[in-house]
Amino acid sequence: MKNLTARQQEVLSLIVAFQKEHGIPPTQKEVADLMGASSPNAATDMLRALQRKGAVTLMPGVSRGISINSQSANDKAISLLRSLVNGEENARARAAAFLGMEV
Repeated sequence: MKNLTARQQEVLSLIVAFQKEHGIPPTQKEVADLMGASSPNAATDMLRALQRKGAVTLMPGVSRGISINSQSANDKAISLLRSLVNGEENARARAAAFLGMEV
């Protein structure tokens, strides 16, 4: 993972905290809210920058498709199980991506 700016590290920490609290990653709109940004475009730009630096992986077309790359496999699996149990939209697609399967 490349060096993050202070702001990028702050946003990454907010995403990690959100996921620990809720058991699922935030949507891009929720990231914008966490950042204090009025536009979801600011969150999109930040998430793309974090992806370029290797901090996160974004799954296109998946509502909560933000995967934290430094997260342990156990944490990811627990998050995915919570999403499946809670009936979250696209949880099945995220679980399949985690397992390297096609849906």
